[in-house]
Amino acid sequence: MAIGFLLFLWTLRRLGRGTHRNSDYISNLLTLLVLSALGGARALYVAENWTAQFAAHPWQVLNVHQGGLVFYGGLLTAWVTMTLFSIAHHESYLDFLDFVITALPIGHAVGRVGCFLEGCCFGKVTNGPLGVVYPTGSHVWAHQVREGIISRHALHPLPVYPSQLFESALLLVVFFVLVRHYPKRRKGEQVALYAMLYATARFILETFRDDPRSQVGPFTISQFISLLLFAFGAGLMTWIHTRRKDAA
Repeated sequence: MAIGFLLFLWTLRRLGRGTHRNSDYISNLLTLLVLSALGGARALYVAENWTAQFAAHPWQVLNVHQGGLVFYGGLLTAWVTMTLFSIAHHESYLDFLDFVITALPIGHAVGRVGCFLEGCCFGKVTNGPLGVVYPTGSHVWAHQVREGIISRHALHPLPVYPSQLFESALLLVVFFVLVRHYPKRRKGEQVALYAMLYATARFILETFRDDPRSQVGPFTISQFISLLLFAFGAGLMTWIHTRRKDAA
């Protein structure tokens, strides 16, 4: 996560060259975003898993080092923080969001490598060549024992898809697209592109995951949020281009 935040910071500094967004400005922004994003990501995870994991042991809410962050929770609280920051610094709101959102996928991509190493956010069982075997005592092992997939005395859990690395790869593609588009963007287009691209990637990736998650009807909660996020991005992109045509 620390490496992810540093890459996020490095990208923002490159995007901010030649503007009023200097190193102090970006460092202050990053500090606020880190605190709010971690808090929101942990809060949503705890809310989703309160009954199964935290109700009997509420002090475990503080054990962030053991995994348990939901990206969409962090995105929501970070969005609120960005809004307040932009108001305090008299920024053009959409231009400011474009600036921050362009750097987001690179930090997120590296963070997902951390998920892979921790073993959270794991994928479904597979017999294919991409299967990854986690050790006894891991999140995967505990889940498969709990679900009756393997015996508690099994030497190791069954291999699973490395869904975390799938997401990292897709996030790098999203990052490349956003960086390439940044110099020729219209205000708000980066936000709209990110919303549509990430929502699509996340919706598909959820079909590979097998870790316990809450449902909203036939969808996981992340798929449901992805649908809303995609609709928001498509609506914003339509508004941007409609407004341009009206101005012409």
